[in-house]
Amino acid sequence: MSSTAPASVIHDIGYKPYAGPRLGRAQIVRALYVHSVRSVFGLGRGPKAKIVPWFVIAITMVPAALNVYAASTNREPVLSYAAMGYNLMLFAVLFVAIAAPELVSRDLRHHTLPLYFSRPLRRGDYPLAKLLALFTSLLVVELLPVLVTFLGQVASAKSGHQIWLDTRDAFPAVFVAFFQSALFSSISLLMASATGRRVIATGAIAIFFLVTTAIGHVFSDALGRTWAEHTVSCTEPTVGKNSGAQNLFGFGGGQDGPPTGVVDRLCAGVDLRNDNIEQINGQRDPNRPGYADLTIQYQSPVYSTVAKVGGMLNPVNIVEGTRIWLFDATDGQIPNPSPLGPVYGAETIVLLVAAGGGLFLRYRKVSVS
Repeated sequence: MSSTAPASVIHDIGYKPYAGPRLGRAQIVRALYVHSVRSVFGLGRGPKAKIVPWFVIAITMVPAALNVYAASTNREPVLSYAAMGYNLMLFAVLFVAIAAPELVSRDLRHHTLPLYFSRPLRRGDYPLAKLLALFTSLLVVELLPVLVTFLGQVASAKSGHQIWLDTRDAFPAVFVAFFQSALFSSISLLMASATGRRVIATGAIAIFFLVTTAIGHVFSDALGRTWAEHTVSCTEPTVGKNSGAQNLFGFGGGQDGPPTGVVDRLCAGVDLRNDNIEQINGQRDPNRPGYADLTIQYQSPVYSTVAKVGGMLNPVNIVEGTRIWLFDATDGQIPNPSPLGPVYGAETIVLLVAAGGGLFLRYRKVSVS
């Protein structure tokens, strides 16, 4: 008995060829960049992916909100522009330690790079899109408290000159946010691209930034700092005990008695943040009502070259030292790097080029199989 094979039949199930424009390399890079930014902030993903980025944003906005309130009540800001980038560094580290592995480690672990490079996408386009995405995201996070503080100061300003002063004070904070975001992004992505395991990458990034920061503090505080004794005298206006000033200092009245007067500032040259105030002696000026003659004994830190070199051991201090050098700042969070300021600036550029170059080199040699 013979059987006849059924004839083949082509069924039209409605598929149609794509007739629209073919997007090229630039559009692919842009799409990868937008997708990466959304991934950093957990957009389009589950609730767990949103916890860390939005927690960091919420925490960094707390001092900004307090600054706005302080400006509305004519008080000093809780956290100055210059101190924001340095003092909020821990949250920036947390942000990149979670975001960088999410951007690159997942693709390495699941071997999805062949899908990217099967399109008209060059080897350098992938790390470029990822680096720009993380840099943009961190820059937004770091600039938000600066912007909110600035708007609060402008809203409370009573003259155009005061607005100009606030603008001038805010510019160094923008500088710090830009270079800190660039350094943190390039270094963290380079480290994350070395492994497909996100947990390992997150731990390595966090350990690197925290350990290098701790080493820098050891060099500046424990190994490179001594104290110099000073005694200065001056005449300052007195204020009431309920004046609302941020800092009040009593004088006179003996060791146990109440002070005979109060001032809200000390002699020029005394740094309340860094100096140790040992004793304040004073009495009301008999010839100038409303003024007091003060004598202040204090210790000021003296930093050696060891302390200044120690500041070059971590990215946070490198950016802060560059800011102090470029803007001749006196409100630095680390020892003044002079005369090593140009070295700090050069190291910032070298580290950026090295980390960025290492990232691009990594994806020139990474396997796509």
